[in-house]
Amino acid sequence: MSKRKFIILLIPSNDIKPLNQLLNTHTLKRCQKASELWRTNKYDFIITSGGCCNNRKTQTIPAADIMKQWLISQKVDESKILSENKSLDTYTNIHYSLKLLKKRGIEFSELTVVSHWTHLKRIKTILRRNYGIEPICIPVEYKISFSEWLHEIVWSFYLLFDKSGNGLFERVVRKHIQKRVSS
Repeated sequence: MSKRKFIILLIPSNDIKPLNQLLNTHTLKRCQKASELWRTNKYDFIITSGGCCNNRKTQTIPAADIMKQWLISQKVDESKILSENKSLDTYTNIHYSLKLLKKRGIEFSELTVVSHWTHLKRIKTILRRNYGIEPICIPVEYKISFSEWLHEIVWSFYLLFDKSGNGLFERVVRKHIQKRVSS
């Protein structure tokens, strides 16, 4: 008898503001789209993914936990939401989310990711190259600033050189985020 494989919906976080809220954020737009998809009854679990990436004036609760509470307020069954709350970036969103599934003994047949299309390109590359997973990507439409476009271009280019997400540049950025979080 084969073990049942599940269909997973992954929502990586982006911005949290004001203090521990999702008001008018890209993260909220991703959660809204995920909630809409959830209501199709196709998915078995939702993973909210994101740690604390801002200073204490903006964020004291991991993004994944804020997202989970929002989804619960939208009538998503709490037992179906897995909260990955350690990640600091796209690499670790994926790494810790997959690790959480493995720890819970959840095998999946399909992984759907909800994010902005520019971000989905990086996610898809990381999942394909590093884990051999072909995700289904659901783009959420919202305007991003020039600096956000630039950010996506730089990180997409960086992917060519740092397959594992543990290169010098990535480690420096994570240290900077950790320093910001502690301020």
